[in-house]
Amino acid sequence: MHRCGSGLLLALAITFVTAFTGCLGKSSTSPGNGGVSSVTLSPGSRISLETGGTQGFSATAKDASGKTILGLNIQYIVASGSPNAPAPLSVASSGAACAGNWDTSTSICNPGTPGIALVTAVANGVSSPTTTVYVHQHIDSIQIVRLPPPPPPAPQQLYDCFPQGQTWGYAATAYSGNPPVDITNTVGPVSWSTQPNSGVATVAPYVNPLQPNVLNQAQTTAKTPGITNLFANVSGTTSAPYSYTTCLVKAVYLQIGGQGSAGNSITVNNGGSVSVTATAIDTLYGIAPFDFAPLSAPPLTWSTTNPEVAAFGTTTNSTGSNSATARANLGGATLTASCTPPTCNIGVLPGLPIYASDGTLPNGTMAYGVISVTVAASKPPTYTAWAATTGCGNAPGCTSALFSVTPSPTAPIGTIIGLPRTPNSMMFNHLAAQRVYLGSDQGLMYVDVTGASPSVVQVSNASTPCNVSLCGTVLTISNDGKLVVVSDTVSVPSQVYIFNGSSTPVDLKIPGDTATAAAFSPDQLKLFILTNTGKILVYSTVDALATVQLAAPATDVKFSADGSFAYIAGAPTATSISGFATCDAQQTHHDPLIPPPLDFDFVTTPGIPLQIFPSPDAQHVIALDPPYIDVFTTVDNLIPLPDGQFVCNASPPLVDLDPTVNFPQTVQSYDLGQGSFDPVFSQLVADGTEMIVVARKVPAVLVFSVSYGTTSSIPLARAGFGDTDPLSASASTDGSQVYVAACDQYGPDGKTCAAGSVHIVNIVDTDGQGQGDFQQVPYANINNLNNPNMCNNQGTGVPLCLPNLIAIKPQ
Repeated sequence: MHRCGSGLLLALAITFVTAFTGCLGKSSTSPGNGGVSSVTLSPGSRISLETGGTQGFSATAKDASGKTILGLNIQYIVASGSPNAPAPLSVASSGAACAGNWDTSTSICNPGTPGIALVTAVANGVSSPTTTVYVHQHIDSIQIVRLPPPPPPAPQQLYDCFPQGQTWGYAATAYSGNPPVDITNTVGPVSWSTQPNSGVATVAPYVNPLQPNVLNQAQTTAKTPGITNLFANVSGTTSAPYSYTTCLVKAVYLQIGGQGSAGNSITVNNGGSVSVTATAIDTLYGIAPFDFAPLSAPPLTWSTTNPEVAAFGTTTNSTGSNSATARANLGGATLTASCTPPTCNIGVLPGLPIYASDGTLPNGTMAYGVISVTVAASKPPTYTAWAATTGCGNAPGCTSALFSVTPSPTAPIGTIIGLPRTPNSMMFNHLAAQRVYLGSDQGLMYVDVTGASPSVVQVSNASTPCNVSLCGTVLTISNDGKLVVVSDTVSVPSQVYIFNGSSTPVDLKIPGDTATAAAFSPDQLKLFILTNTGKILVYSTVDALATVQLAAPATDVKFSADGSFAYIAGAPTATSISGFATCDAQQTHHDPLIPPPLDFDFVTTPGIPLQIFPSPDAQHVIALDPPYIDVFTTVDNLIPLPDGQFVCNASPPLVDLDPTVNFPQTVQSYDLGQGSFDPVFSQLVADGTEMIVVARKVPAVLVFSVSYGTTSSIPLARAGFGDTDPLSASASTDGSQVYVAACDQYGPDGKTCAAGSVHIVNIVDTDGQGQGDFQQVPYANINNLNNPNMCNNQGTGVPLCLPNLIAIKPQ
């Protein structure tokens, strides 16, 4: 059967309707039109309708001032797309349209034939703009095709992805019947969308000026690296998904201020800033014979290993640069940037993060995976610590004190706050320096300590159920300060809660296990949780919860400076440390020619490493291994691994070029000279050159020099009392000051503490007080006749509750 083109039909229809409506009304005001200035028809422009389908039209008339005129008689005029054929659409006086013909009751629509109809509404002789209705056969399927490139041939025709900013054309073909018949020229305009990841590309209908009646095309623009699907839709029929990829990021390189000559380390004074420039390239970059520019708007996540020392004001942007502010806390931190899902490499499952790495930029300058920052000042700040007690236990009605301690010869104790629940842990938010979180068996609490009248906020006023009140111990807080991880050992089964400050927390049930340690990757993509049965639980908002079984329980987890892998203490054996890739939590190895397990990356330590500390220089790792401290070096290698060890995604089949960790097989171990000890605190301070260690029954603060491998000790003592027994400690980020909560005197039973205090220790003489334990502050409730007991409501003759939890507030 011969069919006229839709363009000819439309042209004839417009001519016909112009002549026809000229007899019925005009599109402008005329005498006797009752004040009608304009008429609007809805729906307007162009619509598609299957034969036998119905559509409701409505019209609104307005006067010259734009006010709607009510009570007018509105006529709906229908013209055919061909003067020689009846209109394929009929419209009742109510505005109900039928793609065919209404029966006498205007309730049943009898299907007609395909064609084009032009509908106009007329009120008092004034006509609306025309709505074009495409009446077509039933659409059984829609197929999307990629249009050929305009001449000369564009390079993207050779590849399956588009670089950021690249535009391309697509067309949708509509089919009806079996065998399928192409009815595209009758269906009218096609609508387009991208799902489920709309940020990957933009898509919009495209009408070629030279082909104004071709309505089935669209133009896409690659926007954010990732994978999505294109969809075309007409008359309620949607096409099959058509895969679309904006080329994924495969490497990120960093420079200080965009200058390769600046190296990868810098020292700034507190209050200053560090500008970092990132260059991101995609999977097509440098592929011959084409060479594409780096991403103009890389969607990067900016991270710091120590937000108390240096932190970015915004952690995500697409400008290719960012500035980190050096805070008042002195010490060292490492800065990096990464392509982190779900804002970069979108839609790849499992998630495909790309971490910054060392490399040479196209201009020949050197770039790096991390930037090491040392924050200094002419004089270290004066730090304030907050102390609490676990002494109340679960005694009914018992409340305890939380108080501040500052070096002062007259008033070292400042604000005193009553805690309604007995804390078992306390930790300051790294960024929101005023907020301290306190875990308890009855639920999570926090206090904004710098407020005018600080008070305790309980996540839930009720202590049960625990998944609402968040019972347990605070394990870690994310570097962006937004997530708090709590290990619940009260409930059965044990659980882990991830609290974000407002909405319902994430609740991870871990039957048969107890979470013992946890750490977030610097970009917050992954949370590694260690359990007492030797498992690593890997939580992410991008990937499903994963479990890795170790040979034995591990003791600690910390992430590398670039975030690409985690150090696990106690794996693969109790006396070793190994690396596990962030992307898939599999143990790392460095030589593609030697298959695992022979080439797994790990170091062997003399004893069981209890805690590990990656250095801010991103080249060393220090481990506490009583009676030793162990130091070893890591080397980053950019080695594509053909054996698939680092292929962390199934589709597309890309080899992850992230740096892998290359461990030597030996460590340098240094005996601290204290014999076996039970540490209560250890922290790498300054720019990674010193480590502070405080241990039970060791009346001293131990200072280990990483640079020289030597240990010095600063004695702890309180005049008139026995040997000091440290119970808890906290050190400033620069290591200049250490606060130690200690028992200064035990009772006759040798177990009950009869006197305790907070010892303020200067590692160096920075405030004229000299080096050493220059002040001991026993608790005295100045609001209650200097009552020395931190526990309240327990009557008389009860044991003293003394400070045994302490944390320095970040500046």
